[in-house]
Amino acid sequence: MDRKERVAYLVDHFGNPRHKGVLEGADVAMPGGSPECGGSVVVYLKGDGNGGIEDLAWTGQGDTISMGATSVIVGRVRDEGLTLQQVLDLDYEKFMDSIGRDVIGSRTRNATLGLSTIKSAVRKYQRDRIADTEDRATA
Repeated sequence: MDRKERVAYLVDHFGNPRHKGVLEGADVAMPGGSPECGGSVVVYLKGDGNGGIEDLAWTGQGDTISMGATSVIVGRVRDEGLTLQQVLDLDYEKFMDSIGRDVIGSRTRNATLGLSTIKSAVRKYQRDRIADTEDRATA
């Protein structure tokens, strides 16, 4: 894609966000960002109990880059069926390259808001599962 196509792609995701909405029954609802810094999101994650992601959604408000990029990464995780570990292994630099550094400019934090919040949701999900397992082992 050239720059014009990358801008159109991001604007399309901003105007028509994919997988946006509260996920009822989510295992984790992870907030991220702040309205003063380009946007805020809440990522909802439901794990499958075997290292996979059963469902993933998000809500939020912010600028075109933060909301468009969040829509892109949530769609990518879902469409590619990424596991929890594969999400943690996603590289911020490669993600920004895929969005287009010429489109993002200096707003790298906005562009990675969704990805960083998804990673935080995965880490919380994993911590909670470990705690549940330990609780059951000691009960």
